[in-house]
Amino acid sequence: MPIVEQSNTLKVGPLGLEAFHDYIVVVRDEFRSGYECTACEGEGENRCPSCLGAGRSLVTTGARCSMCSGRGKVVCEDCKGKGVVKGGIHIPDNKQNEPTTGTIVSCGPDVKLLSNGQSVMFPSYAGHQLELGGEDPETGEEKKYLVVICHETEVICKVSGHLELRRLKKKVAASTTA
Repeated sequence: MPIVEQSNTLKVGPLGLEAFHDYIVVVRDEFRSGYECTACEGEGENRCPSCLGAGRSLVTTGARCSMCSGRGKVVCEDCKGKGVVKGGIHIPDNKQNEPTTGTIVSCGPDVKLLSNGQSVMFPSYAGHQLELGGEDPETGEEKKYLVVICHETEVICKVSGHLELRRLKKKVAASTTA
């Protein structure tokens, strides 16, 4: 999560975003189908155990790691690079539903029903959507943040607990057939 200062401003690297009027700023959650491989978190690759992700040989100075060919990553053994558990469904990137949940990080002064830190659900087409790059304050690694700036009225509901798409789909299917 990017840094949120006390002044209601979202900081992503050198950029600061603060909501005005009845707008809110939401950091979107990453898409999860519920079938992702737990060993690689759906990436299909893990950090190379030989070079610890550096891509350089720990034995020979200046040489690349022979196990990962200098990439710093190796194919996940659990999912064989597919990113999903055995028997799971692989969803291509271009067919994934956009995540519609996120955490509010900035509220304008006219926002009445919501507050910073709340998890909310909103339509995938809501507001102005931005993809921002910045350094993760916890790990120091470069990370992409998906940010939505929208009106308070565009929020469908508050979300509590963990939302997993697979569980949600099963509940919806069960309630519609009964």
